[in-house]
Amino acid sequence: MTKTRCAIGALSLLAIVTVFGLVSGCERKPAKSASPTATATTEKNSFKEVTAHLDAGGDLYLYVSTEKWLDGLSQTIAGWHETVGSLPDLKGQDRENVNRIFDVATSLIKNSGVEDVSGLGLSSIAREKGFYQNRMILHHYKGKGEGYLWSLFGKSPHSLSGLDLLPTSTAFATFSDFDLPLIWSVVEKEVAEAGVAEARNGLEQAKAQFELNTGLKWDGLMKSLGGEYGVIVTLDEKRRLTLPAGQDATMELPEPGILVVVKVKDDLIFDRVDKILQSNQQVVRVDKSGLKMLTMPVPLPLPITVRPSIARSGDYLFIASTDALIEQVLAVKNGKQPGLTSTAEFKKLAQGMPQQGNQFTYVSQKFGETIQTIQQQAMEKKAESKPAEAELMKKIASLSQPSYSYTVTANTEEGWELVGNGNKGASKLVLLPAVAISGVLAGVAVPAFVKAREKAQQNGCIKNLRQIDGAKHQWALEQRKKGQDVPTWEDLKPFLSHPEKLKCTDGGTYTLNSVDEPVTCSKPGHHF
Repeated sequence: MTKTRCAIGALSLLAIVTVFGLVSGCERKPAKSASPTATATTEKNSFKEVTAHLDAGGDLYLYVSTEKWLDGLSQTIAGWHETVGSLPDLKGQDRENVNRIFDVATSLIKNSGVEDVSGLGLSSIAREKGFYQNRMILHHYKGKGEGYLWSLFGKSPHSLSGLDLLPTSTAFATFSDFDLPLIWSVVEKEVAEAGVAEARNGLEQAKAQFELNTGLKWDGLMKSLGGEYGVIVTLDEKRRLTLPAGQDATMELPEPGILVVVKVKDDLIFDRVDKILQSNQQVVRVDKSGLKMLTMPVPLPLPITVRPSIARSGDYLFIASTDALIEQVLAVKNGKQPGLTSTAEFKKLAQGMPQQGNQFTYVSQKFGETIQTIQQQAMEKKAESKPAEAELMKKIASLSQPSYSYTVTANTEEGWELVGNGNKGASKLVLLPAVAISGVLAGVAVPAFVKAREKAQQNGCIKNLRQIDGAKHQWALEQRKKGQDVPTWEDLKPFLSHPEKLKCTDGGTYTLNSVDEPVTCSKPGHHF
């Protein structure tokens, strides 16, 4: 067992313990006979606290208590450590590696804060026909919630300032707090405590390689980041994109745009990019009040507008497919243009939603419809060559209609709480992964099955050809025939068992040919 495997084994052990605990926690115990003095609840759990955050009366209402199998999990691991460590056959390096695995697993559990999780709740209720509010909470008791599970994605809710950047053409957007310096410090700490030299050296080499490739100091980059990241995808209905869709067909879609948003504390990243592009005469530079931007025009003719740009304005660094998109986002932010929050679709989705949080995600109806259109066109193109396979994929895709939603997640005093409005209830969303997995499996299994069947048919045919060719040579030997002589089927029947069964399973026809030439099949690939 190598030292590198030690670190990997620790993570594997943590996963196994978590799954084991989940199964144990969800196992249904035999009911005990009631006694006259027994109460309805003999063990404390978080049911009351968790369900206070849920909506009763809908099509989904779920509560899972986790206290029994998560509280003191690190102590349980330590107990297993003692048991495994006492095995007589464990010696030398093996014992050392086992100790490291358990030490890392125990440290991860303690520092993650997973032992503070007291319950999980999920509910879904229809506010009106075709419009649902979904809620989920990963609960801990008030005063608890220590560890990076409760701080990595934000420590406390704040105003959702990312909404102020979204233009009316936004089709998809997601913004989230994420403490990259924290996760890096956790990785460094765990690797150092694990005592695995290879892993520690690997981290140092990764940092050195990053600094060499970018010209930025890693520690300086960590200090420069502001802890919030976002992605915006727009679909511009005023500009249509025409794409080929097989043979002479085409499809029209709204022109997409994409923008990545990084909250920063200084100009470190922008200035480094500016320095790299300093000698490039094609770069268009903008430096005005409140905005510094670099744009690289693309001289090649493309069906879509592409002008890669990077900009720094206020607390944000923007990386976009076009400079126009950055200008549009800033116009919304400065109140010079109406934004997404002014549209009827967003206002409906935002009804009864939290005004503060640590993450939000918006998916418009147009985005779902566009994705479905692309999928349908891809299936129609596939149907040209494999109609049966494409038809199956269409049926699977029809099980899921385009969805649109708006969700907000917040780190509250009782844990992570998610609230979302959309056209699908959580009961259906829970099934979506199963449907998606089925679709993926079908996409893999159907072609594999077809290929396997074709291979079996080919092998069966080749077996027939070899048998016929053997009979042909036996006929030539006994009848003293020459290499250029050609037998008939009647000539070969005495040398074949069940000649009536010697047919190509894929519909091909056999040609006997001369003695010196092999028997052939009309199906391509059926030869030996």
